Amino acid sequence: MILSLVKRLQKELVILLACILICGMFLVTAHGWRQASYKNKNIQSLNLKQIKNKYHTAVNQKALLDKFEKSYINLNSAGIVGEEKRLNWVVSLEKIIKENKIPYIKYKINERQLFTSESLSQSYPGITLYKSKMILDMQLLHEGDMYTLFNAFAKQAKGLFDIQNCSIKRKPVRNESLAKSISGKNLTATCVLNWYTLTKQTNSDLSSEGI
Repeated sequence: MILSLVKRLQKELVILLACILICGMFLVTAHGWRQASYKNKNIQSLNLKQIKNKYHTAVNQKALLDKFEKSYINLNSAGIVGEEKRLNWVVSLEKIIKENKIPYIKYKINERQLFTSESLSQSYPGITLYKSKMILDMQLLHEGDMYTLFNAFAKQAKGLFDIQNCSIKRKPVRNESLAKSISGKNLTATCVLNWYTLTKQTNSDLSSEGI
């Protein structure tokens, strides 16, 4: 009886098995497609994230460049970035001497040398700092001439300098009258100035010795 029932349902069983096989194949294919789609989605998401990161990085870099562009232009215009402005220093000094009637100044500018600083290298990598030493031997009417000179130098000359040291001596009065004394070269002074310039670091700078 069962055999007879199976024979009568044979066609239906074959169709059922075929459907099960087809459904199984479909499920396997669908799972594979889903996995591939999920993987592709992750790749696309990663690519999109990378693109967004690059965009934000570019935006931030542009903002940083815009922020410091004005400062760089000002430093370059002031003669602090690039080559030293020796001719400008000399011209400015001679002009100041003439305008303020300073009795006598002899100047000497040593060769520019690399200035090394561990804290500077850490704070501003890729920047090379140079120092040029200027020695001034002066004969002055009074101490105010020296302050006038340095204030005018800071305003007129291109570059950045500091005063390393100054030594001042008063000339002996002897038998001169006070009127003659205050009209002559009453003081002698020797001052050492350091002029600083910045440039982009090069490979040769890395092997140079600082001062």
